[in-house]
Amino acid sequence: MSQDSLELSQLREQLHAELQRNRLLQDELDATNQGLLALTLELEKKREEVQFINQQLLQVDRMATMGELAASIAHELNNPLATISLRAESLVSRFSPNDSAYRSLQIISQEVERMAALVTNLLEFSRRSQRQFITIDVCQEIEYALELINYHFRKNRIKVKRDYRPLVQKLQADRQELQQLFLNLFTNACDAMPEGGTLTIEIKTDSITNCVAINFTDTGIGINHNDLAKVMDPYFTTKPEGKGTGLGLSICRRIVQEHHGGSIIITSEVGKGTTILIKLPIVN
Repeated sequence: MSQDSLELSQLREQLHAELQRNRLLQDELDATNQGLLALTLELEKKREEVQFINQQLLQVDRMATMGELAASIAHELNNPLATISLRAESLVSRFSPNDSAYRSLQIISQEVERMAALVTNLLEFSRRSQRQFITIDVCQEIEYALELINYHFRKNRIKVKRDYRPLVQKLQADRQELQQLFLNLFTNACDAMPEGGTLTIEIKTDSITNCVAINFTDTGIGINHNDLAKVMDPYFTTKPEGKGTGLGLSICRRIVQEHHGGSIIITSEVGKGTTILIKLPIVN
């Protein structure tokens, strides 16, 4: 082999070796870039988690402050409301139903009762009292709540359809809180159907999740998609100013999730109504 051929062969080997080294370096660089990209994504994820936790902490702090304020306001309002209620009842008893002042006094009594209900909601939102768990028949409790609100349903031309499946399991629950839960939901359904409509109540035992599932479906005005994620936030309301405190569904969520370990899901479409699914665990 000539000298030129030998040198050319050596040059090719060197070039080949250099290309191999370059490929290895490129592979290492690609691997490093991929690692940096993965690390960047992980850091971004951690940053979002930290932001979320910070927001949750701020929300908890805000809720605690609002709870204290709500309790303070509620206690301050209770005494004058009780006095007005007693005086109104006393005055009503002095007039006959045919008297013009009778109706005015009745309106005063009704408005005082409404204010007392708002105060009760404020106290419920802020309190952390002991609950009394007893064996509950959900179907019976819903029927009792329907009796209490029957007048409002008839007045607003709302029909109730029942679909109670057989052998619905009994629950261990706080009866007063369940009554408040059902009455809040019925009141909201009533407000959502100002022109009348139908409320369908379905109750069944969900053996897969070991829960009692309760579906409340109304044919009301529905909830805007943008508002749906916020309707259970404290003090958020879609009702006109002065018509709601924004605490009703927030209290419902607390009763179901925090106090009874269940779940509450709201689905809705504007103009087609709202469905609220509540699942309460069966505890042996």
